Amino acid sequence: MKAKQRTLLILLVLVVLAGAALALLTRSNQKAEQAASEAEAGTIPLSSFAVDSLTEIQYTYQGETVSLLYDGETWTLANDPDYHLDQTKCNTMAAALADLNAKRQLDAQTGEDYGMEVPLVTVTVIAGGETNTFTFGDTNTITGDIYVQKEGDSAVYTAASSKVSCFEYGKEELFGAFNPAGITSSSLETIDYTYSGGGESFSVQLKAVSVAADAASSASEAADSAADSETYTTAWRLADETETALNEEAVNGILSALSGYVSGQITGAEPADYGFDAPLVTVTASDGETTYQVTYASGTDGCYMMTEGDSSIYKVDLTVPEAFHYTAEQLKAAS
Repeated sequence: MKAKQRTLLILLVLVVLAGAALALLTRSNQKAEQAASEAEAGTIPLSSFAVDSLTEIQYTYQGETVSLLYDGETWTLANDPDYHLDQTKCNTMAAALADLNAKRQLDAQTGEDYGMEVPLVTVTVIAGGETNTFTFGDTNTITGDIYVQKEGDSAVYTAASSKVSCFEYGKEELFGAFNPAGITSSSLETIDYTYSGGGESFSVQLKAVSVAADAASSASEAADSAADSETYTTAWRLADETETALNEEAVNGILSALSGYVSGQITGAEPADYGFDAPLVTVTASDGETTYQVTYASGTDGCYMMTEGDSSIYKVDLTVPEAFHYTAEQLKAAS
């Protein structure tokens, strides 16, 4: 009996020791990972501030200067406040500057400018009333780190390349894709459109109606769901022929065009210069509460969109206005 107790006691001690060893190993690994992370990011502080104290970032990349203003929640372009910015990209820039550490400090060698003469990026940040400017030069071909210099400091530092790559965008690349009209396709009840292009012009009126689920299915699907004949779904029909089924693929293309995102924005431009004096497609859509007016045009170098109440011109793919290139008869014939 005593032998069994001693054996159990020994096993218990071994379990406790193993647990302690595992805890020490885990803690050691965590410290090693933290040290590796710090080494990767750098430990020499160049810039440190709370992001909510930041008010402006101005940077120059490939000859283009971009000035971003921050109010604590939203980023805007200083010279074009209506431009729809990608807020995530701007936040990434702020985070890079709020915790900018260098990995190494170098003594500048005579005749070596480390790319500072023609820098990759120059960044000025204003945070907490303090202004700091950083110049990012060449990349170290061995380590992949970037050379950086802080205004007022003659030393040259190396930093993680990620600290500068987030600034390698011009104004166009900073555009944040969105739907200017604010249309949600599943909420629409009516769509009226006029297509005018290629020597043809026609209008189509569509209406969302409630139909029995099996009415929108194939004959076999209807047979399989006979027990669910009281189930209804929404289907699109011609406004004056609500009993005639339409081609779902074509209708879905129209809905996708209306609710899809634009790819670029042009502000302060003359609409006629982008083809809006002779629009390709005009659309009036309604969800029962809001009426949306959308116009598409074809310019010399692409297709564009405008929406009522917004003076901006937005870039869209050619497939967007072409989604409306269906007459009423073609919508029926393709069903």
